[in-house]
Amino acid sequence: MLQTRADRAALKRETRLFNVTAELRTDNDGMLGLRGYACITGTPYTVRDWLGEYDETVEQGAFTKTLSERDDVRLLLNHDGLPMARTKSGTLRLAEDNTGLDTDADLDKRSTLTNDVAVAMERGDLDQMSIAFQVTRQEWNEDYTERYIRELKLFDVSVVTYPANPATSVKLRGLDLVDALDDEELRELLARGQRRLSPPPGDPDLQVRLRAALAL
Repeated sequence: MLQTRADRAALKRETRLFNVTAELRTDNDGMLGLRGYACITGTPYTVRDWLGEYDETVEQGAFTKTLSERDDVRLLLNHDGLPMARTKSGTLRLAEDNTGLDTDADLDKRSTLTNDVAVAMERGDLDQMSIAFQVTRQEWNEDYTERYIRELKLFDVSVVTYPANPATSVKLRGLDLVDALDDEELRELLARGQRRLSPPPGDPDLQVRLRAALAL
């Protein structure tokens, strides 16, 4: 494995959607709650961005440090707006098990946002969850076709309306990824891009244009 500079340079915030079901619950005291997995660990999924296509896996144990340090995490709608629950207040409880990041939240019926989300979930219009995070330790294989997230810092868990391709946020932060690589890693990445863009044999004009583009 080729270890990237995630140990030495912090990358930007990323989001990932996981196709798992978030469900509402009603406690004996009439309190409304939300339960689901905001992230599934140990299962690869495909990311497509400017580097091409690669498989990414959030490894089991990736949440250990962020949970042990009691990072202040919010439950949001679409990663934005007022929190519906929060770990700091005790209304949001997170735990990592063999499946992934188990999310259990107490919701306040006095909140208009909570009621709107509850109605949408009861109708089945909202049923997926996502996480916003920053990678703090990761590894890639030698040709950058596999990424393993070993450790991360968690910012929020969200119920989401429009699930985006996992590559969406990565595409926006492509330049930040380049800045985080050292010279040797960057040379390997450029070599991969040159191999991918190599024209068919016998097309010298295309080769000239590609060399000119890479020189920009």
